[in-house]
Amino acid sequence: MSDTDSFLQEVSEELRRDRLYKNLRKYGWIAILLVILIVGAATYREYLKSQAATEAQLFGTSIIDALNEKNAVDRISKLQKINVPSENAKAILAMLLSAETNGNNSSGLENSTLSDITQSLSIDDHYRDLLNFKILLGSAETMNLDERSTAFEALSKPGNPFRLLAEEQMVLIEIELGNTDKAIKKISQILLDAELTAGLRNRATQMMIALGKDPELINE
Repeated sequence: MSDTDSFLQEVSEELRRDRLYKNLRKYGWIAILLVILIVGAATYREYLKSQAATEAQLFGTSIIDALNEKNAVDRISKLQKINVPSENAKAILAMLLSAETNGNNSSGLENSTLSDITQSLSIDDHYRDLLNFKILLGSAETMNLDERSTAFEALSKPGNPFRLLAEEQMVLIEIELGNTDKAIKKISQILLDAELTAGLRNRATQMMIALGKDPELINE
């Protein structure tokens, strides 16, 4: 390589370095800003996670503290004073209050309260289904058997986590209506279900025996 070529190469490299430094001075702040935004967003996200975990822990601790009260009135009072960190937590608290006030009219908690919560769009589907199931369990005085059967049937659709429990309630309704054959058929379907739990199997078997049928013969 001649001296001229070497000189031209050095000049070219110097010009490239100059352009690079100028671009860094001109646009470097953008890169710095992006780094700050990324780090800030990550930090804020971790803060939200930490805050949510702290609120959930406090919520759980408050519930345990309330349920440790020996007197039902004291339990209800403490539960009513708990601050809920989310709509899902509100659903859990409402169900706990409903369980504590079952048969106790002093609280004024009604199924309408649970119904109002189920209408919240921010509640996860499984919480809404659980609330609806609990409402139906306590609806004997406000709904006739056909209405309750239709409502439980809606909860027995494939994919619903309370499907088999809803079907069990439909069996009890058929028995109450005097439809023994339909009840036996539904029990047989429950006993053959792949998602059947041990507890439900025992209850279904007992119902089958009480109706005069041998559970061992359901496949025949």
